[in-house]
Amino acid sequence: MIKISRESEVNLINVLIDQDVISGKDLPNIKKLSSEGEKTQLEAVFDLNLTDEDKILDLLVKDQNLDVVELDNMEITDEVKTVLPANYINMNFIAPFKIEGKVLHIAISDISKLSLMRNLKTITKKDIELHAAKITQISRHIEKILEGNETTLKSIKKENARKDRTKTFDSDLAEAGEVLENKPEEDIEAIENESEVIKFSTAVVAEAIKMGVSDIHIEPYRFSSRVRYRLDGILASQEKFAKFLHDNYGAVVTRFKIMGKLDIAERRLPQDGAIPFKIDGKVVDLRLSILPTANNERIVMRILNKDAGDISLEQLNFEETDLKNLRKAIHGTQGLVLVTGPTGSGKTTTLYSILKEVSKPHLNILTAEDPVEYELDGVGQVQVKEDIGFSFATALRSFLRQDPEIILVGEMRDKETVDIGLKAALTGHLVFSTLHTNDAPSTITRLQNMGTPDYLISAAVTLVLAQRLARKTCMECREADPDITPKALADFGFTVEQASRAKVQRGKGCPKCKDTGYKGRMGIYEILNVTKPIKEAILRKATTPELKKIATDEGFRTMQDMGRELILTGDLNFREYDRVISGDQ
Repeated sequence: MIKISRESEVNLINVLIDQDVISGKDLPNIKKLSSEGEKTQLEAVFDLNLTDEDKILDLLVKDQNLDVVELDNMEITDEVKTVLPANYINMNFIAPFKIEGKVLHIAISDISKLSLMRNLKTITKKDIELHAAKITQISRHIEKILEGNETTLKSIKKENARKDRTKTFDSDLAEAGEVLENKPEEDIEAIENESEVIKFSTAVVAEAIKMGVSDIHIEPYRFSSRVRYRLDGILASQEKFAKFLHDNYGAVVTRFKIMGKLDIAERRLPQDGAIPFKIDGKVVDLRLSILPTANNERIVMRILNKDAGDISLEQLNFEETDLKNLRKAIHGTQGLVLVTGPTGSGKTTTLYSILKEVSKPHLNILTAEDPVEYELDGVGQVQVKEDIGFSFATALRSFLRQDPEIILVGEMRDKETVDIGLKAALTGHLVFSTLHTNDAPSTITRLQNMGTPDYLISAAVTLVLAQRLARKTCMECREADPDITPKALADFGFTVEQASRAKVQRGKGCPKCKDTGYKGRMGIYEILNVTKPIKEAILRKATTPELKKIATDEGFRTMQDMGRELILTGDLNFREYDRVISGDQ
């Protein structure tokens, strides 16, 4: 009989499901055979011929390129027996088998154990080298380590008995109607509950993808839990998920950790990962963030929509003159083009649309991103890793030795990155990047405040594009907005003539827009073309208002101007204008 802890068994079965070795539909049969024959669920998997030990071992070896070790031939020394707590070895189903100086060799059965690496280093104060081994050999090896350790064996039996008593006690209370508070379920055994947690987790993600959601929030509170979707920039609760989530919160967190290959044992530190999610035959990437809170761990997942890399500049709602100026800048041979705006304003989508337009077989294009959100054909994309010292500045320096024509830097976070980017833009490279500023003219002032020399800014910056994303008034349920008066419009900068003829629209709310009055989003832009008068103004340290006045004299149109035009066409609701851009005036 395979002796494996329940936690490790569930993790291994999850791995087999994730790798399409077994299906979620097999779980009821596995559970039935397991309960009838008093076998582990893993033994039931083998008895049903769904897979075998050799195939599981082969999966691990191919996935991680690990050496296979024959544990039955290994002598277990006293040092190996004591290097890790016996309870920890038993619970996590790992087999320490050899110590060589500062290196501890450990055999594992599946990829879910990779998440333990950091913990193992911390506990043992040694470097860890992993090997692959068969499940039955790991089971026998652990038994040998536990032999003679009566305290540990008693502790394991006692803990198992306590879990059984707790389950029975909780069940009795529930039947008596005395349980007043449903605490989030911490026991990983909930994952087995007819695969309901797996179904739930899949349903939460699948529905979000089908709805076109950008972010999924899974949040624990003391007396409740909730799932929220961010659609068109606004978070909304999904009430139908609340009860199951609260009853099984710990199991749901564990499920997403396994999907994202994170450390299921670590509950005190934030963790980040990625989940490739298959739906309708295509793979969608999810960026996973887990944050410990006072009640439990909070999950946020960003859905990376691959289609965003296929949007052309014409689809981005640019006015004709602005699009002409933008095209002139991005098809140049050198210079710095900056896209600015707050988080979630669509900067990445705009930059990818620019790269898609300029990408040609004769050009060498390199990008430094954190993270790489969409994969682009013909573009060398590099993932920045700040934790190992591979910053934007480091990547940018390396790029200059890679003979590029075009460079994209995900974000100019510090003076060093700005200086290298500006110098690259002056030495025959076209550089694209982003900054967090309110509008286009203030971007110049921001660069000056970072300590960048005026002559560098003046010579290198060719164009600044500032943008926001606003929800579009639903086409199906538009109606005249009775609350908006000509005086209110005049207060927001409309001329008397505009205010008098304006027919301001609002969305009444209908099934198509889920009664919100909004359907889809559109970009609102301003493009500052750095012309000769503006370059001269930068050199004499002109203030933001002065730069704005010079630009306006040259035909510069602000986001507020574009917003007012969209209000007049009915595409933009007055309240949405107020929410998104009126605060920047």
